[in-house]
Amino acid sequence: MTDKDSRRVEEEKATLKAIFTYRSLQHDIELVLEDTERAMFADANRRGQPLYGIASKFVLDCYYERGALEPLVKAYSSQPYRVASRFDRLLRHLADAQRVDLIERFWTSIARVTRAEFLYQRPRRDYGDAAGAQEFKNYALEAYARGIECLTKLGRSDVADGLTRERTALLEERFRSLSPPSDLRRVDASVFWELISTTRSRSSTTIEQLAALGGSLLALKGTEIKRFGLLYVKFMRRLHHWNVWALAYAARGGCSDGAFEAFRTWLILQGDPALLDLCVTDPTQAAERVTPHPDLPDGPCLMTIEEAYFHRRGAPLALPPIDLKSPRGVEWTEEAFATRYPELLRRYAPPGGPVHFP
Repeated sequence: MTDKDSRRVEEEKATLKAIFTYRSLQHDIELVLEDTERAMFADANRRGQPLYGIASKFVLDCYYERGALEPLVKAYSSQPYRVASRFDRLLRHLADAQRVDLIERFWTSIARVTRAEFLYQRPRRDYGDAAGAQEFKNYALEAYARGIECLTKLGRSDVADGLTRERTALLEERFRSLSPPSDLRRVDASVFWELISTTRSRSSTTIEQLAALGGSLLALKGTEIKRFGLLYVKFMRRLHHWNVWALAYAARGGCSDGAFEAFRTWLILQGDPALLDLCVTDPTQAAERVTPHPDLPDGPCLMTIEEAYFHRRGAPLALPPIDLKSPRGVEWTEEAFATRYPELLRRYAPPGGPVHFP
C-alpha cells in the first residue's frame, strides 16, 4: 500500500467515524459495507477475501475508542455463550469504566440466552442425540458459572445468588416446578396488547421489557402462551409490508432483513395496535412516533415465547414463520427511495443537516 493509499484509508475512516451512530453496532457495520469499493477493502478485494470481518473490526475499534459500551453490551449479550475469551475485551473495558451495571446486565443476559438455547435444543435427546443436547447444556452451565464468579468478585452477591439458583435448577433440569398459572385469562388480542403495554410501562429498555414479558408469559397456561405466540406471528406478518420497511430504512439510515425483523418486533413492543396499522397505511404519519435509531431488540422475540412455553409444558413450541413469502405492498428500490418517500427523509434528516440518505 502506497503512502497515498494509506492517506486515503485514513481519510475514509475519519469520515466514517464522524457519521457513525454509536448506538447500533449492526447499523454502523452495514453503513461501512454499503460501499464495497472502499479503500480499506482494497487488499481484501484483490485477494477475494470477505469484507465483513474488516468492517466489523473497524467499527468495534471505533466503539471502544468512543467508549460506546452500552450498545456493545446489547450486541454481545444477545448471543449464546461459547468461549469466555471472546468477551475479554468488552469485560476489560467495562471494568476500566467501572460499569458494574453493564457487567451485571451482560452476564445475566448471556446466561439466560444460552439457557434458552439449551431448552430449544433439549428435544435432541428424543432423537438419539443426547451428546448434542448435553453440549448446549454445558455451554449454559459455564456461562452461569463465569457470571457468578465475576459478579461475586464485584460484590454483587445478591445477583450472583440469584444466578446460582438458576444454575442449580438448570443443572438438575427442574424446569416444570413452576407454580400453577396465576393468570387464567384466555389470550385474545386485547390481552396480548395489555401484556405488552404493562411490560413496557415498567421497563426502561427493550431488553428489560423482553425479560418482563417472559415473566408475564410464565403466569399463563401453556395453551395461552401458544395463543400469544400465534398472535405475535400474526402481527409480525401484518407488518411485513414495504411501507413498514421504508419507515425502518429511514429511521435507522438503512435496514437489513434481520434489522427489519427486529424493527417490527420493536413496533409491537410499543403496545399500540393503532401504530401497526398506521405504519402500513401511512408511514410518514407513523414516523412522528418512531424515534431515529430506536432501541431495537436483537431479532424477534420468539425465543422469549418459546422458553416460557417450554418451562410451562416441557415441550418445544412450533410456530408458523413470521415472514410472508415477500412483503406486501409496492416494492421500492434504494435508488428511488427519495422520490417515493421524501417526507420520511426530511423527518429523519440530522438537525441543521442536508436531507441525505446513504
